[in-house]
Order: sequence, then C-alpha cells, then structure tokens
Amino acid sequence: MRQTPVGLIITGFAALLLAACGGGGGSNNPPAPANVLPTANAGSAQTVIAGTSVTLNGSASSDADGTIATYAWTQTAGTAVALSSTSAPQPTFAAPQVVANTTLTFSLVVTDNRGAASTPATVSVTVGPPISANVAVTGVVRFARAVFRTTQPIATDYGNPVPRPARAVIVQAVNASTLAVLATGVTDASGAYSLTVPNNTSIAIEVVARMQRDATQPLPRWDVRVQNGETGTTPYTYVSPAFSSSAGVQNVDIPLGISAAGVAVGTRASGPFAVLDTIYQAMQTVLAVAPNTNFPTLFVDWGTQNQGTFFTTANGQHIGLLADLTEDADEFDQHIVAHEYGHYLEENFSRSDSLGGPHGLGDRLDIRVAFGEGFATAFAAIVLNDPVARDGFNDNGTLRSGAFFVEVNPATVPPATANDGLGCWCSESSVWSMVWDIYDNMPDANDTLALGFAPIWDVLTNAQRTTPALTSIFAFIQALKVAQPASVAAINTLVAAQNIDAATIDAFATTETHAPFSNIMPIYTTITPGVPVGLRSIDDGGRYNAAGNRRFLRFTPATSGSVTVSLRSSNTSVDVDPDFLVFRAGAVVLAAVAPPAALETGTFTATAGQTYIIDAYDCANGCSNEEGTPGDYDLTVTIN
Repeated sequence: MRQTPVGLIITGFAALLLAACGGGGGSNNPPAPANVLPTANAGSAQTVIAGTSVTLNGSASSDADGTIATYAWTQTAGTAVALSSTSAPQPTFAAPQVVANTTLTFSLVVTDNRGAASTPATVSVTVGPPISANVAVTGVVRFARAVFRTTQPIATDYGNPVPRPARAVIVQAVNASTLAVLATGVTDASGAYSLTVPNNTSIAIEVVARMQRDATQPLPRWDVRVQNGETGTTPYTYVSPAFSSSAGVQNVDIPLGISAAGVAVGTRASGPFAVLDTIYQAMQTVLAVAPNTNFPTLFVDWGTQNQGTFFTTANGQHIGLLADLTEDADEFDQHIVAHEYGHYLEENFSRSDSLGGPHGLGDRLDIRVAFGEGFATAFAAIVLNDPVARDGFNDNGTLRSGAFFVEVNPATVPPATANDGLGCWCSESSVWSMVWDIYDNMPDANDTLALGFAPIWDVLTNAQRTTPALTSIFAFIQALKVAQPASVAAINTLVAAQNIDAATIDAFATTETHAPFSNIMPIYTTITPGVPVGLRSIDDGGRYNAAGNRRFLRFTPATSGSVTVSLRSSNTSVDVDPDFLVFRAGAVVLAAVAPPAALETGTFTATAGQTYIIDAYDCANGCSNEEGTPGDYDLTVTIN
C-alpha cells in the first residue's frame, strides 16, 4: 500500500472542513459594533481655602460599551499646582497661598479599554485667602455738635446738629453679648480708628469720653475724661449697635439726643464728646508753640448740678460744666469750655493768684481776678479763632444766647464812676481785649499788634509764673515789653487805651494813677518794720473779689529772720474779723485767718532779699462767706 503524505491529508481535511462550513473563504457572522466614546466627568466646582488639600474627582467618568482604562488630568488656568498624579481618577493637590480669590481650572480626558479618548471635561476650583483668627475692624467716629444758628434770635440750634470727628478719644471693641473688651485703640485727628478683633464675632464699638496719652508714649501726654462727677468718676461712654467683625468697616455716629426745642429725647450721648473736642482744640493751640507739653490729669464734671468753674479737690483738678437743658447746658458752648480750660492752663503752667468768685461785665475786680478771667476769655477766643464769645441758655422755654465781642476796646478816658464799662486794670474786659489784640492779626483802633500765641505763652510760663508781685495785667505787660522790645510802642498804645499808665508800667503798678474808686491807691503800699500803715477796705464795687476789698502791702527784708504782722480794723461790730495772707512769689507763707477778733496777728520766717506781699482785708468786705456788715473800714498794718 502506498503511503499518503501527512501534509496532504491535513490539507485535504482542511479543504473538506472548509467546504462543509460553506467553503469559498466566506463567512455567515454579522460585523462587530462600533466603539462608543467614553465620557469624562471632572467633578463639581469647589471653593476652598489656601493651604488646604483639594481632591479632584473624575470617578464619575463612564464608558457605555466598555470600561475606563486611563485618566489624564491637565491644569489649564490659574496658579500652577502639583497634582499628586495626572493619571489617577482622584488626584490631590495643596491649594496655593493667595491674597485674593483665585480660580484654578483643570481638564480631564479619559480613554476606554478599546483605546478611544473622551472629549475633555473641565472643573474649576476657587481658592480663597486663609481665614485668620483675627481681622481688622476700621471706621470713623463722629459726634453730633449743636451749633449756634445765624438767624434771630441767635441760639443753640439743636434741630440741625453738625457731625464732627471725635478726635483722640478711646475706642474699644467689645463682645456684643458680654461687653467684654476685645481690643482698645484711639481715634486719630480725623476720628478714624482701627482695631484687631476675633473674626466672625458679634461685637460693638464702645467710644469712651476720655483722651489719654500715658507714660508709655512719648511727649506730649494728657489724660482728660468727662464724667458726671455727681455720681462717680467713670467716663461717659457710647456703645454702637452690634455687628459682625467680619464686616471689616463700622462707622460710629454718636447721636445728639436733644429735640429741636432743646428737650432731651434720649441719651444725650454726644455732649461729653463735644466737650472733649473743644479741649482737644485747646491743647492743639498750646502744642503748636510747646509741642512736648505734659498736661496734668483733668476731670470734667458734666452734670445738672455743676456750673462753669475750675477747681481742685483731693482727687485732682476739675472743670465743672452745667448740663441742665431747662436753664443752661454748657457742652456746646465752646467759649465756656475753652475759658475754663484757660484757668486750668494758668494754674498748671503759669500762676494764678486769683480769688475766683462771681464776676460779670463791667465789674471792678481785684487785680488777680481781672487778669485770670480776662486771660481765660481771650484764650478761648484764640483757641476758636473767634472773638465773639457766646453762651446759649434756656429762658423759660425759649432758647436764647448772650454774647460779647472780645475785640472791642473801651474809650480812652478815665472812668468817671464805678461799673461804667470803661477800661481799667480792674476790668476783665480790658484784660481780654488786650490779650486778644496782642494775639490777633486784625488791626483796629489802638491795635497794630499781631504777635500770635507764642509770646503770650512765653510770658505766662516764665515771668508771670515767677513774678514777686501778684499775678495781674501789670506783671504781664511789663514782662511782655521786656520780651518784645520791637513792639514796645505798639504795646504802650494798646495798654494806654485801657486807662492804664503804660509807658512806666511795672509789676507793682508803682506809677499807676487811674483808679475806679477813691481811697484804694496805690495798689501796693510799701511797709517797713515798726511803721504802721493805714489802708482802707471798701465795698463800692461789691464784696470778696472786687477792687478795694483787699489791700496789698509789700516789703523786702534786708536780713532773714522772724517777722510778725498785726492787722486791726476800724470796724466796731461785735463780729469784726480782720484777716491777712502773706505771699512770696504767689505761695502762701502765712494765713492769719483766726476767728473774729479786733486784732489779727501772725508770725513767719522771712528770707533776706525776697519780696513779700501782705493781702489785708476786713471779712465784712473781703471774705467769700460775706461775714459781717460791708462798708468802708480803715485797716492798720504793722510789721516788726
């Protein structure tokens, strides 16, 4: 038997097999379906904070006829970041540090198991700056100031308050619920403040009626607070409505609390801040010529039982201001506030020998009172740059005001009678018109001076502070002429217009010839040991602080030692009470004020070469309690 090759057998078998299956190389199977493209899903947009970890999410990508084989992430916009993987379905990255909201954009392309790629899908990630634990809250604090209307009758116009910046006052951010203090600051010259406080916290701004620069700060320094004074020593405050610290800006407007008719309709919140702002302006007047001034602590007592005055108590120096809307409220009377601050300045930086007490236009005053009141009024005009001094008040339900013109000079003739309104060394109006004219740059009759405030401050803080005489217009003008030799002629003209002997003026009024009353000249009488001196105490101009109530003697011992002073009055009443004080450069070295007796004596130790002033009076004329029957009494003074 012949062998058949294996290959042939296989070939024939394959051919038969193929023939059996249809043969001819053809097929009866349907064609394979087309591949559907996958769909990329890059996830939802996100908003994140800088520095946090961000996860992109492409896991929702799909393929209808297969599976997702690969992922391809690409960043297409924004600050570049490093993805943990560009091929993972959920890569991560660290949100970059930004200072403002920044948008990052990412593209995702997916490929299926048959190699088809999707259309790109995009997602945005907004990155915000980091949330701080603290944020800055800023704003401007303003208070409502009532000003004088310009139509008749001129009065305080409560119906149209004007917003003014609250300058140099303390501001505190407080927790709106607990009022716990979160931050403290001070407003600047425009009333602006900035405080750093916890973020997203309900807070309020508490404005304190206090200006303070303490010892932790360089000069200048001050501490002024407005308080009730009748009920405590805590400064007035105003608290704003609550707000979220995340707001960033909060302006504070302190309301007036007074109706157009001058009636309180709520808390009179702006009053204390109006007072402080006038004092702030007064301080700036001083700082302009003495920038490193250290102002002593000052309390302003603003209440219904106070009145315009400056005084000292055991706990410090005070200005009293009235807050009675039914009679007289002082908080918006800037001349009143600045006047009292003038007394504070004279007391602390110059010297005030004034007795104080009641005084009014036309009064013939003790030389010390005339100067102190006249200077304070002129200072107020200088601070406000306004020579019209005005005071608002309530006249039985009608709002009115009184005013006088600091610029006016009386006629240049000697006064014929008391209280005739003419110039005098005993008149506060003569003093204020002279001090104002020395300062101002508005020439008028008898005034060609325009020296500004610096020469006035220089005299007050030097010669007037140390003068051996009592503080008066005489000591002031003598020192000013010495300090301003080029202006002597103009000063003489100005002073002479007030019926004062200007050309030969000295601190002791040695050559003064004008007198408002008879029998009260000379103003200072020289006394020597063992020689009695007779003087007259009168009540022609009033009692206590009027010219002629008290008589002045001076002596300068050649040797040091004990000096005994005796004083007797011609008053024959059973309650006769002559008293005297002895001064050296304004300081009291002896106060002989024993209970009523016909003779008053006292002894002190004198230093050779020092000038001493004896202030002698009968209490019927010269005591503040108006003791006894006033009249004309002869005083006899002896020293040994």
